[in-house]
This record gives sequence, structure tokens and C-alpha cells, in this order.
Amino acid sequence: MSAQLSTKTEDALRSVLRAEQAAIWLAGLTRAYASEQRVASAITEAADGHRAHRDAAERLLRDAGVTPAPAAPAYQLPSEVEDQRTAVQLLITSEEDCAIGWRSVLETSEGAQLRRTALDGLTNAATRATRWRITIDKQPAAQAFPGKP
Repeated sequence: MSAQLSTKTEDALRSVLRAEQAAIWLAGLTRAYASEQRVASAITEAADGHRAHRDAAERLLRDAGVTPAPAAPAYQLPSEVEDQRTAVQLLITSEEDCAIGWRSVLETSEGAQLRRTALDGLTNAATRATRWRITIDKQPAAQAFPGKP
């Protein structure tokens, strides 16, 4: 099935794909700093979710005849990881990046299936970000408008 994408939607999908790829990479890095089993398990669960969303973004691009870009071998971190707390802070940033990406897809798309996929991605990223904020007692734990840059 071939689905035509507007330039804005294609750009948004490419952007969220990069965010999901980075989130998967970051999960691997941050898991090494998880000092509590519950946090390590949550990171593994989050990585599984990001893989599913990455696969969905790749599938949507391929269905439109677009070749998805491969993941980078490594990513630039906005801050250093020193312990579980700093690892979780980076996970929050990563989830916010994914939420921004999926919200952009949602705002630029017209098809029902694409919008459902984008809403699912936005909801999951916002939920995980809230979970990470609760983990480190960051307030407010939930954002009023997830994905708003």
C-alpha cells in the first residue's frame, strides 16, 4: 500500500524517526547507570516501546515510498551521565524530543491511520516522561501540553 505524504509530514516523520532511534541508543547507555532494578526494568520497557514506534515510523515512510535513514552509531548528549539521577534526566529529555516529534506528525498529517499512530507515539512518550519525572521527584510530573516545543 502506497500512502502519499505531504512534504511537512514526511519531514516530521523523518524527525521523529531520528528521535526514536536516539531514544533507543540512550536507553542502552542509561541502563548501565540504573542502580535500582525497577529503574533498569523501566528503561528496558521504554526501549521496547521506542523500538515499536521506530518501526512504525519506518513503515509509514516505506509505505510512502521513502527510504528511512539508518540510526547513527552514536549521539551527542546534552549533559554528562554520572549516576541514575542524571541518566533519568536524559531519559526525560529524550521522551520530550519524541513527544515533540510525534506531535509534529499529528499536526501535519491528514490520514486517520497516520494520526492514530502519531497520537499513540505522543501519548506513550508523554506517559514515559511523566514516569521518569516521578522517579526523580521532579515537579510538575506531567506537562499540560506534551510535545509542545
